Amino acid sequence: MNQDRIEHFKKKYGEAIIANGLRLRPDDFMEEVEWRDAVDQHYTKIWLEFTYGGLYARRVLDERTRVLVAIAQFLTLNEMEEFEQLLPCALNAGATPREVLEVILQSTVYVGYVKAGRGAKICIRVMKELGRLHEITDSQLPMDGANGGRSLAAERPKWPKAESEEVAALREKFVEKYGWGSMSTRLRLQAHQGYETLKSFDRIDPHYLQLWLDFIYGNMYTRGILDDRTRLLMMVGICLAANEPVQLENHLRGSLMQGATPREVLEVILNSTAIVGMPTTIMTRRMLEKVLEEDGRGGELDLVK
Repeated sequence: MNQDRIEHFKKKYGEAIIANGLRLRPDDFMEEVEWRDAVDQHYTKIWLEFTYGGLYARRVLDERTRVLVAIAQFLTLNEMEEFEQLLPCALNAGATPREVLEVILQSTVYVGYVKAGRGAKICIRVMKELGRLHEITDSQLPMDGANGGRSLAAERPKWPKAESEEVAALREKFVEKYGWGSMSTRLRLQAHQGYETLKSFDRIDPHYLQLWLDFIYGNMYTRGILDDRTRLLMMVGICLAANEPVQLENHLRGSLMQGATPREVLEVILNSTAIVGMPTTIMTRRMLEKVLEEDGRGGELDLVK
């Protein structure tokens, strides 16, 4: 698009809005504006004001985190065109090619390996086209992932205190039976979840439980390519997009435990309005306030007392 057309849209829809869109999505933003403008200028105006003039100008979340969460959500929704368009945007926002791929690989836990594989192949193609694929191939983890330097002696003191002697005994049972590596990660990140799922699978299918613990907690969640705060905010976005309320509440708590502020978690929820619509966003906002209230942090989101 030539500069005259860009200036035309700046005058029509606002210079700051168009400039922000060009900053965030230099490759395709004007195409998105132009086709909307051709058929419905009123809708284009309010869409721009809500997104690039509103939500995407707030900067409550750093741009890198916001875009990585959105990539995971578009993958979850199988919106592959928008997913692909955001990959270069994540690089522009400061993410590395390896971090972008890691968002996709971590999504395996909630969307399965087929959909994650489809996203990974698109990511590989895009990075190759950008001349940055070597940044992925040259930064592979060793065969044992990031587990080589771990030890039970170093990690056990970091576990939260067991709520009772019964829970302490249950912990030791699972550590002995399924290995400390996965259980240590689960205790560090998700001790708030309780043990019902573990007890159930231990009773009905311990072989599956071993596979599940090893894959997710023993390996996926220990890779360390994304910090836990970013990874858990991404999981909040995925569960919101998938409309999965049980794990959504779990990851709201987990992201707060790993350093995300209530306002940052809320911002993931509010930004999701543009991607998944209003109803799920409203439900999740209520859930966040409930979690904060239960954790003794009620009122932390209030701007007006």
